[in-house]
Amino acid sequence: MQVKVLPQKTGVYILKADDVLYVGKASNIRNRVKNHLLAAKSNLREAMIIEHTKKIDYIITNTDVEALVEENILIKQYKPKFNIQLSDDKTYPYLKLSLDEEYPTLSIVRRPKNDKNRYFGPYADVGAMRQTLKTLRSLFPLRTCKLDPRKPRKRPCMNYQIGLCSGICAGLISKAEYNERVKELLFVMEGRPDLAIEKLKSKMLQASSNLKYEKAAHIRDRIEALEKTLSKMTIVFSKPIDLDVLGVAKTQTEACVQVMQVKNGQLVSSESFEMKAQNAEDNEIIESFIQQYYSKRTFSPPEIIVSTKLYDASIIQEWMFEKFNSKTKISTGVRGQKRRLLKLAIENARSHLDELADKKRRALKGLKELQKILEFDTLPKLIECFDISTLRGKSSVGSMISFLNGEPLKRQYRRFKIKTIVGQDDPKMIGEIIHRRYRRLLQEKSQLPDLIIVDGGITQLNAARRSMLELGMELPIIGLAKQFEHVYSPNRNRPMSLPKNSEGLYLLQRIRDEAHRFAIAYHRKLRSKTAISARAK
Repeated sequence: MQVKVLPQKTGVYILKADDVLYVGKASNIRNRVKNHLLAAKSNLREAMIIEHTKKIDYIITNTDVEALVEENILIKQYKPKFNIQLSDDKTYPYLKLSLDEEYPTLSIVRRPKNDKNRYFGPYADVGAMRQTLKTLRSLFPLRTCKLDPRKPRKRPCMNYQIGLCSGICAGLISKAEYNERVKELLFVMEGRPDLAIEKLKSKMLQASSNLKYEKAAHIRDRIEALEKTLSKMTIVFSKPIDLDVLGVAKTQTEACVQVMQVKNGQLVSSESFEMKAQNAEDNEIIESFIQQYYSKRTFSPPEIIVSTKLYDASIIQEWMFEKFNSKTKISTGVRGQKRRLLKLAIENARSHLDELADKKRRALKGLKELQKILEFDTLPKLIECFDISTLRGKSSVGSMISFLNGEPLKRQYRRFKIKTIVGQDDPKMIGEIIHRRYRRLLQEKSQLPDLIIVDGGITQLNAARRSMLELGMELPIIGLAKQFEHVYSPNRNRPMSLPKNSEGLYLLQRIRDEAHRFAIAYHRKLRSKTAISARAK
């Protein structure tokens, strides 16, 4: 490793074998690489990096902040084995309030933009986020359809009937009232619910004094519902301060960062983010997390509390100022309530890692049971499962989901529009998508699964096998029938029944149910598009 030829300048260095192993930033590239060599004598992770490195590339930058930005770009591009990265490579969802529209809506988006709209998140727990969206829509009904409010309909949509829409599409609320409702919602989402309640109480009194008692009663009900929801929120500071608290817990191979967001003195969210972090130190984990997490956000808090001093704290603060045009202080060694909140964040991170370890133990046990039951020589680590969703043969779709080591591998999920089958014929549809999937894998010479699961019984299983035989291939495959959870195998005359408390059965059900969920979601999306298109015509 020729360290002497490296520049003593600010920039990014790239340690390579055949692939990129590690990307780092430095004020002095040569000195930082020397530090890797020294650390390798006592640190296993550093030793592994140095052992495998065959070549060092570098990019010189003008400033430390430019180096930090470039490092983040390269890590996203190459996903180096030894860099600390968020475990799930998907983009986490946000709630978006579309203030750039004449009639704003509240929706879910994956990629926030630097525009006039307001974004809240990101949310690691998608289920909790959807529940939050549902609650906010019931408290502050805005429009949910894409119909033009400037062209009122005779009758409002179904969402209005169940209290989730304002009825703007039918002219049941004025533009001024609608804008007031948007302001009230924004107050709540910004952590200032007292202002929303104050506005609602003022409107209730005004309606009552104008003898509009029904309207006043409706506003009273909204106030009570809002106060009931807010009673579940935790007030952690007596002062109206905003900050994020980052608690870290780690094992030898992974870490969890717990992000607690405080707005206006109230704890408004607590999210767990898993990271790949092989033998990494706390400060490395936190620095990497801050770069990845806040690079996707459109705003930053005035203060971020962390548990350990960061090596590049000043550079990160400068980068955040350039990105958000506002100062963010990174604090350590805090006291009082801030210290208690930091301890709570760390405890939550540890608890999440414990839950993760338990899930992995159960998944491994399930894989071992499947290996034994199906008489495999090795564990079926990579599993692909197929399902069909159709409504009387219309808008028929197929799904394929992938599990690796008993956990979802979402970047490998695939969706299929059924192209060759007309009418209701699930087995033939399964045959079509199996053929399309594995024809492509053979053409690309991609990795094949250790086990294929089809949702259904012997007819679906036989259709899938015929498709594979047409391709001149034979892979381990089973069918899982819903009614009695029977497992069909081409190697057995009769279906197998696994014990109800079997981890193997539980794993099969998880995989099958995830394929079913993914297929239904796609089917609903297509049906919705068809309905909107028909309405437009």
